[in-house]
Formats: sequence, C-alpha cells, structure tokens
Amino acid sequence: MAGMKKEIQLQTTICNQDEWNEMLKTKGVVVIDVYQAWCGPCKAVVNLFSKLKNEFSEDDVLNFAVAEADNIETLQPFRNICEPIFLFCVDGKIIAIVRGANAPLLTKKITELVQEEREILAGERERLRLDEIVFVEEKLSEESIEATEETEPEEEDITYSVGIIKPDDVSEGRVEEIKEKIRAAGFGIAASEEKMLTEEQIREFYSKKSEQPDFDDFVQFMMSGPCHILIITKKKDADAIPLWKELSETDETEAEETDEPQETEENESISNICDVPDSLEDASRQLGFFFPNFDRKHTEQKFEKTLALIRPCVLRERRDSILQSIKDDGFEVAMQKEITLTEEQAREFYKEHENEDYFPALLEQMTSGPTLVLALTRQNAVSHWRDLLGPKIIEEAKKTNPNSLRAKYTVDNIDINQLHGSSSVDDAQKELEFFFPQEQTFALIKPDAAKNHKDEIMQKVKDAGFTISKIKEAPLTREMAAEFYKDHKGKPFFDDLVSCMTDGPSVVMVLTKENAVEEWRKLMGPTDPEEAKENCPESIRAQFAQNILSNAVHGSSNREHALESIEYVFGELGI
Repeated sequence: MAGMKKEIQLQTTICNQDEWNEMLKTKGVVVIDVYQAWCGPCKAVVNLFSKLKNEFSEDDVLNFAVAEADNIETLQPFRNICEPIFLFCVDGKIIAIVRGANAPLLTKKITELVQEEREILAGERERLRLDEIVFVEEKLSEESIEATEETEPEEEDITYSVGIIKPDDVSEGRVEEIKEKIRAAGFGIAASEEKMLTEEQIREFYSKKSEQPDFDDFVQFMMSGPCHILIITKKKDADAIPLWKELSETDETEAEETDEPQETEENESISNICDVPDSLEDASRQLGFFFPNFDRKHTEQKFEKTLALIRPCVLRERRDSILQSIKDDGFEVAMQKEITLTEEQAREFYKEHENEDYFPALLEQMTSGPTLVLALTRQNAVSHWRDLLGPKIIEEAKKTNPNSLRAKYTVDNIDINQLHGSSSVDDAQKELEFFFPQEQTFALIKPDAAKNHKDEIMQKVKDAGFTISKIKEAPLTREMAAEFYKDHKGKPFFDDLVSCMTDGPSVVMVLTKENAVEEWRKLMGPTDPEEAKENCPESIRAQFAQNILSNAVHGSSNREHALESIEYVFGELGI
C-alpha cells in the first residue's frame, strides 16, 4: 500500500475534460502520461519520474500527471494506442510529445524544460511564444476514409513542408529560437514533434544526398540525439519552398560568419540549421513519411460544442423542421432539454443585454413557454452554427441571407429572432454550463447484469461520455436494498425486488457529466425491457435486461435522490 500511496502523490490523476483544463493552469512543467483505460498508466517510468522529482524538488517547478485518454475530449486522437504517450505542458500549452517509454529522451526533455523554466522565473531569459502542438489522429475511421474517397478534393491555398531541426540545435536549446525565425519569415507551424530518428528513416529522408562522401558520418550524427520535426505551412504554393530554402540559406550564411571552423561545401549542403525538401514533390513525400496521418483539410478545424436555443413561439410551430435542418447540416445533438425559464433565469442568462431597448420584449418571449435547449457538436461548431443562423436582426437576415434560419423561421408581429447561438467558444462553454451544469448521479448495475454483461455496460457508459468518479463492486445487504427502494415498500413486488438486488454483487458508481441525471436515465431506457426494445433499442435495458425487476441497471430520478443515494450507498460500503 505504501508504494501505491507514493505513486498517487507523485502523479496527479486527470479524469475528465474539466480536470484537464485545470491542469493547464499549473505553473512550471507538467509531464502527462496519457494512458488507455484497459492497460493503465506506464509503470516503467514511475521510478525515473520519482528520481527526477527529487532532483528538481527545491522550487516545485516540475509536476507529473496521468490522464486517461478515453474520458478526455482533448486526448481523443490518442485513444486505442498501445504505446505510452508523454505530453509536456508549459505555460498552459502542450509543447512537446514523446512516444514510448524512452528513459534517456524523457530525462533529457524534462531536464531541458525545467532548466528553461528556472531561468525564466529567475529573470535570466524571456519566455518565447510557444507553439502548441497539433494532435493528429492515429487512424481514420472507415467512415472517414469512405467520405474522403467520395469527396472531390478541394483547391488548397496552403502549402505544407517538413523541416528537421538537427540534434545539436535541439541539445543546445535552440528549437524555440529557430521556430521564431520561421514565424518571422512569414511561415506557420502546423505541428511539431521531438523524436529519435532511426537509421532507416534518416537514409530514406536524405536519400538524394546518399552519394556524398560524408553521408555515413552524417547519418551517425543525426542518430546522436533527438531531432525536432516540423510541419511548416505557407499561404499560396508558388514560392513556399523557395522562400523556405532562402531562410535556411540565411541561417547558413549567419553560421559561416561566426568564428566556428568552416565546413566543406558538401557538408554545408547537409548540415543547415534546419533541413527542408528541395521541391513540392519531395515536401509531399516527406510529409507522408513523417506524419502519415496528418489531415491537411482539417488542420484548422476543431471539434466543438455550442449552445442553441429554439425560443417558445417558433418551437410550438416549427420544432421538427428546425431540428431536421440542424441534422442536415452535420450537427449532432449531444444534449437537450425543454425548459420554461423564470424571469430571474432569463435575466441572468441575458444580463449583458439588460440596457438594450429590446430587453423587455426578449424577457417576455423567453418566459412565455418552453424553450428547447440544445448542445450541438461538430467541427467548428460555434462559427458554423452562427453562419447557419444568419444576422440577428430579422430584416437584415431576410435581405442579406434569406436562406438563413433566422430569415426562414420567423413569427408574425414579433421582432425578436427565434434562435440563439453562442458568440464564441468561451461563451459557448459558459452558456452550456448555465443550462447543463456538471452533475453527479448514482448508477447501479444489478447482480445478474453485473455477472453477465458488466464489460459491455461499462463500455456504453464510457462511450456516452460519462466520467466514473467512484466505483465499487459489492453485494447489497437486504437492509441496504430495502432502504434503497423504500419508495416501493408495501407494493406486491417489493420482496422480489429486494431478493433480486441481493442475489450477488452489484456494481455501484458515481457518474459525472453535464446533465448527468437525465443523460443516465436516457442511456438506461424505459423500466420495462419490452418497451425499451420497442422505443429505445440502443439503451442498456433493451440490450441486457431480463425482465422488469431484473432490468440490468438503476439510476436516480432527480438530483436530490442522486445525492441521497450516493451518500447512503457509498457510506454504507465504506468508500
């Protein structure tokens, strides 16, 4: 037990997106072990991390964490990957990645970052603007591949190239300086990764220079330490490679003007500060070589959530039509609820508009009946939903964008537009939290389902986006079951229900998610398995329930009941 306690203290556990966002605020250097739920964190590096933590303990500049990829949206590209992944966070950005439990590379990277951070804190150097790395999907789904095959390629106005910062520059801490030169010359950096190149990779990448007399020595030099691989971007494609070559030559010229020994002309052609391809054809080949899964079309796209409101008047008349338009435009409805706002709630939500002339009319509209609240998801959801809505002023929408939703879905004699969308990603987060606050609910897998279908049910829980905050597999006593179902006491089926609930171990859980109570009840499906099969065939009860008593799972009916159940059941089990 002592060893386990030490490990928990060494590495902070990150279980969900909120905890990930909180981790980004941590000062200093954070090293995150990204793991899969089925295999757990990498044990091989714990002793190394403990040693490094002790070495750098004097100023608390180094921190370690573990993060389960399955439950964190940001880490979606790393799901179902067998090898260990280590991310490095500095100043709120993920700036580096190491793949595999490579102890020398991990030690080197951690030592460099800690030393840089100490110098910054001591005022000995300025913090350079850091590029956050782009997480690239490891593999495309079959659907994505099919969609790519069926879609005509779009004309691209961005050229991509690969740049390699060689081991000596990496070891001497010049990576950020070189990146700054790249940006200053008008280029962008779409992705970067530090890695040890194999001999095969080096010989393949530099195949055109293999006839040079010092090539074997150069290969050994390139294998002497980690390189930094960049994806470099430039708008318009005509001059991208020549301009980048010119930048490399400038760096080479600067190097020649120093007092360092002069290199031969042949060696200079290989050992520029950062190696780049000679042509667009080579650039494309090398991009595929080092970043085989890099998606050019979606580099700038982000999977987002946004809030949509369908206001009371139009909801009564055009609900189905609007929802179909949303679906047709590629959105998925992640969460939804129908709510009649009180005046207090409406004032709170629209408080930034309280000094506007239209505010009284807006309040009247928003409190006149049920509003449909939707959490919509897709790539670039915020901007795409606002584009679909059109201008806020109805007359302007009709004139300039007659096909927009605000132009199409109007109500006679009402000047307030009938649909709302978040203005920015930050606003979307705040507005979603207003209507779908993070909740906890109590969930239970009943004995028969726990025995026969536990793994399948747990997978459905994770696939639905729940975070399992607490979990325990244990049998309920008759007293616990009776207390748990006290609302059914006196009913004909009560004794059979208690017997069913004590027929073996149950899995009890605390599930966390936005709108958790309602979302868990939706995932469970109707109490009667036959009704569930007919109306909710993908629900847990439709797929795993035996009968109405042994119906696989249980969940709280409301937030108050959830809190009571969590306190009672987990208290009794001593968790």
